[in-house]
Order: sequence, then C-alpha cells, then structure tokens
Amino acid sequence: MGLIDKLKRTFVAPIVEEKEEGAAMVRSLRETGAAALDHVEALAALLKLELEEASKRLGRKMALLLLAAFMAIFGYLFLWCFLTMVMAHFWGIIAGLAVTTGIHLVAAAVALILFSRTHVTPIAPATAEELKTDLSCLQMALKKSSHS
Repeated sequence: MGLIDKLKRTFVAPIVEEKEEGAAMVRSLRETGAAALDHVEALAALLKLELEEASKRLGRKMALLLLAAFMAIFGYLFLWCFLTMVMAHFWGIIAGLAVTTGIHLVAAAVALILFSRTHVTPIAPATAEELKTDLSCLQMALKKSSHS
C-alpha cells in the first residue's frame, strides 16, 4: 500500500462519508417535510369538512330558531296584553302593569344567569384532537432527539 492510498483512506474517505451522511440527512429532512405538509393538508381538509357540517347544522337550526322566535314574540305579546288587562280589571291599571313589569324583570334576571352558565362546545373537536396527538408525538420526538 502506498503513501497516497494511506492519505486517501485517512483524509479523503471520511470527507466523502460525511458528504454521503449529509446528503442522507438532507434527503431525510425533505421526506419528513413532505410528510409534514401532507399531514397539514389532511388536517386542513378535516377542519374544512367539519366547518362545513357545522355551518349546515347551525344554518338550519338558526332558520328554525328565527321562525320560532318570530311566532313566540307575537304570542307572548298578546298573552301578556290579555293578562295585564285581566289584572287591570281586578286590581287597577297601575297594579296590573307593575305585576307584569316585575315578572318580566325577574324572568330577564333568571335568563341572564342561565346564559352566563352555559358551556360552548368546540366547533371542530376531531381536528383539535388530531392536533393534540400531533403535538404530543412531536414533543416525544424532540425529547428523544435531544437525549441522543
């Protein structure tokens, strides 16, 4: 074995191996990046689908709610006009109006208390769960790579 062969093995071979390892790492990073983009696209598609379903569901519910509210307002108005007239006939107009106003103020207070206690559910629970899973996997991978 000549001096040139020994120099090649000593100095040139490690540089070539480092270049090959670097190229493999770059290739691995590209594949990981492509897989991450594919995963983000899948999550975006899932979110879009869930938002479309939620909007359809909420749209129908909103239309029915508006119709019910419109009809209920007039029924409520006529009912309380009748009850106020009945109370005015027996107790006088001031007392009838005072009872009607008092009942409405108490009902409004109860409604506000109940409204403040309602819990809103998330719109896209499956997407949120997927993101939590992805985050935990990413954290585990980062911990694993930092320990090695």
